[in-house]
Amino acid sequence: MATTIRTAQSRTEATVAEPGSPSVLAVVVTHRGREWLKECLVSLNSQTYGSMDVLVVDDASPDFRAAPHLKRVVKRHIRRRRWGFLRTPRPLGFGGAINWALSRIRTDADLLLFVHDDAALDPDAVQEMVRAVATDPSTAIVGPKVVAWDDPTRLEEVGMAVDRFGYPYKGLEADEIDLGQHDAPSEVFFVTSTCLLVRHEVFRQLRGWDARMRAFSEDLDLCWRARVAGHSVRVEPRAKARHAIALATGQRESRFLPSRYYIRRNRLRAVTKNVSTLRLLFLIPQFIFVTFAEMLGFIILRQPREIVNLARALGWNLLHFPQTLSARAKVQLGRKVSDRTLRRLTVKESTRVRSYVSHQAERLEEAWGRRADFVSQRGTQVRSVGRQAAGLPVLLGVVAIVLLLIGFRHFLWGPQASVGELLPFPARGTGMLRAYFSSWEGVGLGQPGPTSPAYFLLGLWPLITLGAAGAAQKLLILSLALVALWGAYRLMADLVDRPARWAAGVTYVLSTTGYVALREGSLGALVFASAAPFALHSLLRFTGWVRPAAWSAGREAAVLAVAGAVSASFVPGSLIIYVLALLLLTIGRAVLGLRSSTMRSVPLAVLGLAGSWVLLLPWSLTWFSPGGPLGRLTGDETWRFYASAFRGDSMASVLSGQTPGGPALMGLALPLLGLIAVLISSGQRRRTGLAMWLLVVGVGLLVEATASGAIRPIVAAPAEAGVLATLAFSGLVGLAISAFRSDLPRRGLGPVHALALAGIAGAGFLLLAGLVPSLWRGEWSPGEDSGQISSTRVEQIHSLLLAEAEQVGQFRALWVGEGWQGGVRSAVRPPDEHLLTGPRGKVLSELFHRGEGTGEGNLSEAIAAIEQGATDRGGRLLGAFNVQFVLLERGPGASEWLAQRDLAVARSETEYYVLENGSPLSRAGVYTEVPGYVQALGENDPTLGAGVEEVERSAAQQESPSHFEAARVAGPGVVFLSERTDPGWTAKLGDRTLQDVDVEWGNAWDLAPGTRGELDISFERGLDDLLWYLFTALAWIVAIGAVSPSGTRRRSMGRRRAAS
Repeated sequence: MATTIRTAQSRTEATVAEPGSPSVLAVVVTHRGREWLKECLVSLNSQTYGSMDVLVVDDASPDFRAAPHLKRVVKRHIRRRRWGFLRTPRPLGFGGAINWALSRIRTDADLLLFVHDDAALDPDAVQEMVRAVATDPSTAIVGPKVVAWDDPTRLEEVGMAVDRFGYPYKGLEADEIDLGQHDAPSEVFFVTSTCLLVRHEVFRQLRGWDARMRAFSEDLDLCWRARVAGHSVRVEPRAKARHAIALATGQRESRFLPSRYYIRRNRLRAVTKNVSTLRLLFLIPQFIFVTFAEMLGFIILRQPREIVNLARALGWNLLHFPQTLSARAKVQLGRKVSDRTLRRLTVKESTRVRSYVSHQAERLEEAWGRRADFVSQRGTQVRSVGRQAAGLPVLLGVVAIVLLLIGFRHFLWGPQASVGELLPFPARGTGMLRAYFSSWEGVGLGQPGPTSPAYFLLGLWPLITLGAAGAAQKLLILSLALVALWGAYRLMADLVDRPARWAAGVTYVLSTTGYVALREGSLGALVFASAAPFALHSLLRFTGWVRPAAWSAGREAAVLAVAGAVSASFVPGSLIIYVLALLLLTIGRAVLGLRSSTMRSVPLAVLGLAGSWVLLLPWSLTWFSPGGPLGRLTGDETWRFYASAFRGDSMASVLSGQTPGGPALMGLALPLLGLIAVLISSGQRRRTGLAMWLLVVGVGLLVEATASGAIRPIVAAPAEAGVLATLAFSGLVGLAISAFRSDLPRRGLGPVHALALAGIAGAGFLLLAGLVPSLWRGEWSPGEDSGQISSTRVEQIHSLLLAEAEQVGQFRALWVGEGWQGGVRSAVRPPDEHLLTGPRGKVLSELFHRGEGTGEGNLSEAIAAIEQGATDRGGRLLGAFNVQFVLLERGPGASEWLAQRDLAVARSETEYYVLENGSPLSRAGVYTEVPGYVQALGENDPTLGAGVEEVERSAAQQESPSHFEAARVAGPGVVFLSERTDPGWTAKLGDRTLQDVDVEWGNAWDLAPGTRGELDISFERGLDDLLWYLFTALAWIVAIGAVSPSGTRRRSMGRRRAAS
């Protein structure tokens, strides 16, 4: 045998090889394995098989230079063999290290023996395995019987079987004793990499180990590829190896953790590469379903981080799918054995499930045993807190709650708000979730997805209230307030004591942003304000303004990604504000000459903000489109409309606490306390105060530039632009309280004390003078001073529309007048005084409206014809859009609408009219020809619709926004669908797809003479939509899992809280 190894050593006392015996090269891979390596090398040195060399590969162990040097250890214990030693430049994993080593040596060995450093072979093990290979030419891989390291009588492995998903099955009982019951040589599906003998020629044909797997399940993949290529895998029980299982049992450190992530990741890759194409099409969806089922199981087992590991495994395979397909092509090209032939070596799922459930039952008992101890401990803590809850703090808390109930009384005990973006939830508890997952949205004239994940987030609240829509809206607002309170409290947790944290939190909740956003119905501003404290907390840490002793940059990046995604799902411009805040904090720290080494994590902050955008895919791809939220804010025709909302706001109004508005005296108190915070604080608190003022100035510059027209708006209203300024002021309040309690007493008595006392007293007076009267008058109520028609009136109209829908089916309602929107600026729907809804009226599921396309232009032309007096038959034009009711605000422009002869006044109120259209088209119906109303739109001549009586032969029933059905339809004729024109709509008569008909608006199909059957109109969801949903779900699971602190971090945080 001729083997060239970097450092070779020959000894005359080496075991003499038998003539003609196959040569073996044993490759031992070690990583942090000194504890077991010596015994492993001694066992190889003592083998009775003579024709064997040994190569030891150190997989970049950090302790390889520790005394004694690892190379010296090898030399000392391999005295009877030729040996070599190599070290990888970085950790590559077991298979990767072997591939790397074999690419750097030249060997003509017939057989390769791969051994873990925590495995020790019996003296005749190699000889028995070589005999097994030599006696059967079809055998390519042989493994030994594996027993426990410390107890050789306990079996660990005698070959492995798998189920269809690649899950391994040992076929052994727990702690089964070796009594010779498994001593018959047998063919198995695979043997583990503990100790594995493979023909060198076959190993080259298989292109070695799959180095991308790094760790775990790479032995399954190698054996599976060998089997597909027509070779067999056997276990030789006469060969025995002891195995410590150091990596899987946590006895050694490894970078390839957590193990469950690598195991599931690599198994899915192995399945994808090695099964046949037909089988793969069935297995991949099943594999994903089983994975999600396991996620639910881990919830019961109280192991949420395992859910993250499973999600990461799916995500990794999705990202590497192109490369996996390339590797699969190579495997399938050499396929000689069918999956059916291999089925005899697999086990049924029921067999493996019984084993799995038995194992998990013990974990379940252990998990819930810990839960009982946890509940008992928490019960003791609660009783202790109850004993301490007495005196002035409790009294102040009760007073605060009573004041809040008084201030919010009109909202809490009134009907559902219908103001601006704060709209009622749909009547159905799952309405928001249906809107998110629907392939076609019913908002306006209809639009295809994607829509904002905000729908999904909002859809959780009706589920919590068991479908009670009114309770869901109130719970939503209260939850946002509590989250904002917690966020502001947490923002200051690293700097100030509890009283100061509570002061910051309460100030933030009762701030001008919350006041104005609630009154205007700016749901986006409320959500932005709830998420902003978490994002700013991370930004301050990344830029070094606040840097605790123990923190995780990766976790902060995940927090920033989730917080940014939540706020941007309602206010996409908030992500730009976060980027500007990051830039401002970074530059400010550099200008002040503070230590720059603390800013090395800034790129991670950028990555976190990029993650926010990724979490909102594919909706975030539409932001700058003509109908997208940012495209609408910056569009040539619309940006001035949004910029006009900033008139009256400036740098001065921001610095004086008057933007975005609210009680003036309360606003003045905030900058006063902010000046006190910087004046009397010291050290870290003063530096953080400067950072807060830097943010206030930055927001002032943004508002000034937007109001003057120097830049186009990135948010729709001052309530959204002022979120970070309000948050910064609230933080300054906390710093002022803490400095007054902690820093001021350390100063010598002097003018600073007098100024601080006067400032605190003055700020307290301004806060009370501004806050108490507004709470007493109940001004914290949606719709106050917004100029919008009251929510009670809107609710009456909703009841009318729903009652009519029960009689005639689906229709649209056109809301005309600014009073229905109150002049509230919103980037998620068109800036127009004409609002188109379904019979449910103004509901949250119709909030996100792109308002683009030919249909919108046609509708605008029809409305303009009415308002300009060009027609007195406007009902016929609106009928083409399925508009049955017009909700008309009383005012100067109402007379032109009342002059329409085909719009009857169905109801007259002091604030509005309800006009009923007597001749609307159905949402979907069958006609003799294209309806005349639609032709009138096509010719841009309203008079063509006059005098036309449309004869509808049959109407289709709407089953969902994306599906219509009609029975017993016959040709000739035309099917017309009053939804936005889109090629995704298809119509079928039975099994026959109908031919499209070109129309100016809507979708139409030709019914040929003699055709008959059931009509089905649907908007089909593409495979790309399903993949997007899967990707988004995995991304959110991974991000939220990364936010959840590990057990170590929870304990460290618990110690910090206890210390505080």
